[in-house]
Amino acid sequence: MKPYKRLLYAMCMATSITLTGCDDFLTPDNKSSVTDIEYFATADGFQSLVNDAYGQLDAIFNSSDVTTYFNSGTDMYQDGRKDNDAALHRWSNFTPENGIVEDFYTTCYDGLRSCLAIQYYAPNATVSDEIKQKAIDEGRFVESLFYYLLVNNYGGVPLITEYASTAVKGYPRATAEAVYNHIINTLKDIISNNKLVASSATKGGGEASIEAAKALLAKTYLSAAWDLNNNSYFTEAAKLADEVINGRSLTTEFAKLWAADRSGDDDAEFIFDVEYDYETAHDQNVGNRWQSLYSGYYGGSEEGMKNGDSRYIPYMHTLRYFEKGDKRYDATFMKTLLVKKYWGDNATGFKEDGKPIGDYFAFYSNGNTAQGKMVGVYYPAYWECDEASVAAWRNEDPTNRAHAFIIPQNELTAGMEPMSNYTEDLKEYPNGIITKYDFATAQQWSWAVMPCRKFDDSAIASYDAGKSFRDLHIITLPEMFFVAAEAYYKLNDPKALARLNSVRKRAGLPDAPSVDLDVILKESACEMYGNGYRRMDLRRMGKLIEYNNLYNPHLKGSAATAIGEKLLWPIPQAAIDANEQLTMEDQNPGY
Repeated sequence: MKPYKRLLYAMCMATSITLTGCDDFLTPDNKSSVTDIEYFATADGFQSLVNDAYGQLDAIFNSSDVTTYFNSGTDMYQDGRKDNDAALHRWSNFTPENGIVEDFYTTCYDGLRSCLAIQYYAPNATVSDEIKQKAIDEGRFVESLFYYLLVNNYGGVPLITEYASTAVKGYPRATAEAVYNHIINTLKDIISNNKLVASSATKGGGEASIEAAKALLAKTYLSAAWDLNNNSYFTEAAKLADEVINGRSLTTEFAKLWAADRSGDDDAEFIFDVEYDYETAHDQNVGNRWQSLYSGYYGGSEEGMKNGDSRYIPYMHTLRYFEKGDKRYDATFMKTLLVKKYWGDNATGFKEDGKPIGDYFAFYSNGNTAQGKMVGVYYPAYWECDEASVAAWRNEDPTNRAHAFIIPQNELTAGMEPMSNYTEDLKEYPNGIITKYDFATAQQWSWAVMPCRKFDDSAIASYDAGKSFRDLHIITLPEMFFVAAEAYYKLNDPKALARLNSVRKRAGLPDAPSVDLDVILKESACEMYGNGYRRMDLRRMGKLIEYNNLYNPHLKGSAATAIGEKLLWPIPQAAIDANEQLTMEDQNPGY
């Protein structure tokens, strides 16, 4: 899916409903003599329906709330200068009126409507039967993905399988089993039809494929096995995941796979993407916001720093998931913040005398290294923040590192806001290793934790949010290794450890001696930092309360009371009110 291909065709849509079940029925003012039936019968018009179905995924995965959707209320991500959403991260006043939960729900149903429109208009499309069925199956794949997101977050939901061309007053809530069966049967039918391309991974990954359908089916079987207590589904999940793996190893270096210059975006490991293309974008100022995510706020373009969102930054617990020697660590986090010149006494933040001295993207133009460049801040990992290791780091390039601030990524780290007192900091800590506040306190300070660089776009090197043109990787090959490991573990099959160690091998780590759910969650935290589905994983495995109780400082020792029965999101109250076939009896437990 390329967002620039999303066509604006208000004159084409003759009808529209909100698929929360409300009976609103809209007929846009059609100032053209071309009807919707006539337009969508053309090859271009019919293809625009397919483009629009893909385009709906952007509203989920490029939402300003995408971090909240998939990573709130987990063991991995903490507040930054801005608090994470209190309701979803702390279960504080979490009610069916929550706007984020409602937006996710309605966005998924908007996407479903676009997918179902392809089947509705297909009979009149003047294209070959081959093209027609391929388009239908592309829409059905995206439909299955939306239902997968819905059932994993809300459980059973209204199951809508046909495009509504007239006003509909509501749909009943289906059981989770019915939704899972719909996804499974749809994906099996798509695979059987064999009209989709075998794989689109090396061609952008933005087109539904047989490989992607099998991967989504494996994920669906895995979730259904847990939720429906159906052990036979673990067998299906493992089998399909192995079909996608197809004997492959993870051979691309992790740093190359996630290269900031976009060169890794079309790697065979990225099975299905929301795809961006800067060169052909109709608006090169509108990309995605991912390079600003999982980072504190260190300044903006006025200081020569990328604009960090300052929410969902890693806990120390998360950083300790990475073992010494893990290649993924340096590829995930930016450990050096570069400056254009030595910081003088007049420097405040990445400004000196009101002028920017930050040079964040110079790391990439310098060949992905800080060597030979002036370092303003260095964030050593927990295994390398002792004085001897820091001194050795300075001695590698003393001219450019002598005056760098050292902010250790361990239990004692620095609060660095405001930066106007940095000279006083150095007087107090002449070795430059600033350790002032415990990690829990320092979370509220912008500079305490290093930024995530995994999603940086160095090709455009824009300091502003929303300007990245890196692809968003929705289903990946490493994820299939975790699906297989989890399913095989539940089947007591030794192949579980083999699948897990395949991922560790690429990371440069020795084989793990054993495997269990905690080991899988640890490894997936490192491999899929930022691009994973952590809350969905914890809920599925029955670890949501346990991990919040252990690692979420807002809920330590009280997670069971705070979360209670709220393992699923609530069906939005607005959806219940608008749907004549839903009642309060359809609400999830705990609300």
